[in-house]
Amino acid sequence: MSVDCRRLEDFDQPGGWFVVNDGVMGGRSAGQAVIEDSTLRFTGTVVTAGGGFTSIRLGLDEGALAGTRSLRVRLRSDARTYGLTLEDDQTINGRRISHGADLPVPAEVDDDGFVVVEVTHGALEPTVFGQLVVAEPFRPDAASEIGIIIADGVDGPFALDVDWIEACG
Repeated sequence: MSVDCRRLEDFDQPGGWFVVNDGVMGGRSAGQAVIEDSTLRFTGTVVTAGGGFTSIRLGLDEGALAGTRSLRVRLRSDARTYGLTLEDDQTINGRRISHGADLPVPAEVDDDGFVVVEVTHGALEPTVFGQLVVAEPFRPDAASEIGIIIADGVDGPFALDVDWIEACG
């Protein structure tokens, strides 16, 4: 794991994170995000008929990821597949490109059930509405948003706790 990291989010102060459910596309999935005890808890239900995703997102200050090569996340998962998404200033046909990758979840967890995972910017794939597109690689200097999404194709409840997020050079 990278050693030159700075804390991007530690959830000590509520605010900024917002939920985007698949209702924007006619779906019926529902997610909620609550910050308690310096941990963000993302819970809800995925319904694959008509959509199949829910996400939480945070707008980033200009330059927040400049000079970085990866993000580290300390999380506790229910073993479902979650993804990390990042947006920069790239668009295709007027639509924002989302650069994403699955959050790996190693088998070994700490005493509190958390693991630290790392996603390099090079692992991010560009998509628009979940479909792969041809685009330039993610540009951390132009990052505008970070998110966590669940779109694993499985109906049912989910729960993910995030303790902190770091940006690493």
